[in-house]
Amino acid sequence: MTFWHWAASNIRPYSDDIALAMVATGLVIFGDHLNDMLRLLVKRQPLWLRLLAFIALCAVGYGALSVWLTPMLEGLLRRLPDWQLLALIISSFVAVALLAQKQKRV
Repeated sequence: MTFWHWAASNIRPYSDDIALAMVATGLVIFGDHLNDMLRLLVKRQPLWLRLLAFIALCAVGYGALSVWLTPMLEGLLRRLPDWQLLALIISSFVAVALLAQKQKRV
């Protein structure tokens, strides 16, 4: 048994949790950009409409993205060969760390 097979077989049962972590982390990192775009779209609207738009984005939009993207990403993770699974998981979390560090500096 190779290292790749051993590591992937230990990680695969947690594909659903890993997919959710990836989606949630992406939403946290890019959520400010989505909020800013919505703010630009509704800035001249009445207060009640701006409030409804942000409630819809935060409560419905982010929730729907989590619910829809997580199973899609989990399916992808389960279909990948061992070495690709490990490479994707490692590289995605490194990319998230780099993005988070970059945003912290700004």
